[in-house]
Amino acid sequence: MLLDGTLAVLTTTVVAVAIAADIGDHRTPGVLAYGIAVALGAVLLARRRFPRLVLTVSAALLITYYVRDYPPIGMPVPLGAALYSAGEAGRSGWAATISVGMLSISTVARLFDDEDPAYLLGYELLVTATAMAAAIALGDGVRSRRLLRAEQRERSRREREAHDRELAGAIQAERLEVARDVHDVVGHTLTVVSLHTDVALEAVDDDPVAARRALENVRTACDTASAELRRTLGMIRSADAPGVAALPALAADLGPGVTVDVPADLGPLPPVVEAAVFRIVQEAVTNARRHAGTAPITVRLRPAGPDVEVEVCDEGAPGVAGSAGGGLGLVGLRERVALLGGRTEIGPRPEGGYRVWAALPVGASRPPAETPPIEAARLVEEAR
Repeated sequence: MLLDGTLAVLTTTVVAVAIAADIGDHRTPGVLAYGIAVALGAVLLARRRFPRLVLTVSAALLITYYVRDYPPIGMPVPLGAALYSAGEAGRSGWAATISVGMLSISTVARLFDDEDPAYLLGYELLVTATAMAAAIALGDGVRSRRLLRAEQRERSRREREAHDRELAGAIQAERLEVARDVHDVVGHTLTVVSLHTDVALEAVDDDPVAARRALENVRTACDTASAELRRTLGMIRSADAPGVAALPALAADLGPGVTVDVPADLGPLPPVVEAAVFRIVQEAVTNARRHAGTAPITVRLRPAGPDVEVEVCDEGAPGVAGSAGGGLGLVGLRERVALLGGRTEIGPRPEGGYRVWAALPVGASRPPAETPPIEAARLVEEAR
């Protein structure tokens, strides 16, 4: 509003000064002439809401002024602010039409007044048209910059929304990974508890010491599960997860009959691969114990070029389903390996029992289009 008031005062002042100069042989300006000067400034107060109306009224006032044969005041100054406002409001076509009309009327009228055509057409018309076109162009340029800034803000908003959606997807993926780990931990612990409970029930009358030992193993398994659940849930904030080094302890939890073969030249593995190897072995061994009972189980890890191979075999009787349960454990195992860019083979062995095999890439823990769970956890933490 302050800018509009300033434009109104400046327009009125400049036009009034031009009128007072009383250039040429014209009617002496009176109250009407100065009233038109005030009106040319006053209408600019409405230029933002009614740009076309303001321009039309300003042109009509200027025509009225010249019809009364008052001293010349030009056209760029009386119409400049109105032309600028029309261009700023996106009414450049309307402003150009008014400008052409006013220039045509003015030129014809002055030619009939016997003004020098060479001066009028060769100089003054060109200068006046350029000044009026500049006012329109300036307004249109301001409008274009405003639209560009609005478009940039909209683009930034869409980019922020896209980033928020990607972050939400990463958070959701990490939650799924944590849920799978919780399933693995709970399933493994329940299997251990079930095995040792069976031992305790069988030995409670004949061998109280063995029964007590089995119950202590149950308690140890529950304590271990509680700690591992806390560690699993803490993966959202850190990459501290059980890996290859924890496999012997995992085998010991299930009692005799589980053999773990880890070659000395295996070398260090990426943390995400370490965690995946542990979960694969845990799920496969737990399923083998659940379905094949106390049959011997062999866990083998082997380096194979750019991959590390994990194999879990149980020696159940031929035709026994082994770990072929249709639960979510093996589904989660396959998904975990696929997310890391690896391969799986799961099925019965010809000689009996069941085999779970997986190959995990050591150099790249996941295809480029995906985000590793540990990396997703880091992104979540950084976002916080």
